[in-house]
Amino acid sequence: MAFWKRIKKCFPKWKNKRNMAKVKITKVYGKEKPHIICDTNVWYDIASSNFTKPNDVLLIPTAFSLEELATSIMMAKYPNFYQTVVKAIYNNCGPIIPENPFDFVLMHHDPKYITSEEPTKQLLKDFSALMERKIDENHVDEDLRSKIIEDCENSRKPSNDFAALGNDELLAIRKNINTGIGQKEHLKQDSTLVNREFVKQMFNGYVSAKNYTVDWGKFDWSRIELFMVVTEIFFKKLETTKGMKIASNDIVDWFNLLYVTPEDKYLTFEKKWRKYIEEDVRIKHYLFS
Repeated sequence: MAFWKRIKKCFPKWKNKRNMAKVKITKVYGKEKPHIICDTNVWYDIASSNFTKPNDVLLIPTAFSLEELATSIMMAKYPNFYQTVVKAIYNNCGPIIPENPFDFVLMHHDPKYITSEEPTKQLLKDFSALMERKIDENHVDEDLRSKIIEDCENSRKPSNDFAALGNDELLAIRKNINTGIGQKEHLKQDSTLVNREFVKQMFNGYVSAKNYTVDWGKFDWSRIELFMVVTEIFFKKLETTKGMKIASNDIVDWFNLLYVTPEDKYLTFEKKWRKYIEEDVRIKHYLFS
């Protein structure tokens, strides 16, 4: 079920207004101020008055983080705060990156690569309409509330499946490490080429349905430096930490790093991801403080 259908059903007394708020969020064309690519939690912290946007930067929402917000069960459980979060984006963001992370990387690799902005445009229209509504949490039908929660959870099933698959693989990887070279030696190994092959497989699988072939011989890996180094740190941590698992939320946080180019900064308040970036001299300059 589309975002707007979910939110509209949750509050059946709403009526469309002709003077709907215009979508203020626009595409990225230039960088008149430093761009800070934002994790979803940035908007939650602004809505909670735990963070104030600096005036000398632009906070950049991504299509991936907006989609995460659009499939959040908070929509049904705490609709008033959910509306406040959407308003926080509207009032504090700079240009939006409308492409999903794979398309974003590929369109900068190949100017002829075709992308679609329609899903994000529709999502922004729905958010804009949401901001015009007066929400009364006491008049939410409980059956509809449960249906919306179920629908949001189903929308996140691909992330859950990806995490479950990764966790199954981790058991075998840890066993091979412990019965082979051991954890200390494994951590010393350069996993750059292995991780690049993993990324190639993901991208190749994504574009196969589009009948597009990535020219990896011309691919500039430095454009996704932050993503690749965090991938190395994240994977080695998973492979050598007993009991550590991939959470479904990790998938969104991890892939959101694909949007961060060497000209950008990144902002997240998630302690795990901040620590990965802060403690590595190769990438700590990417983190916005």
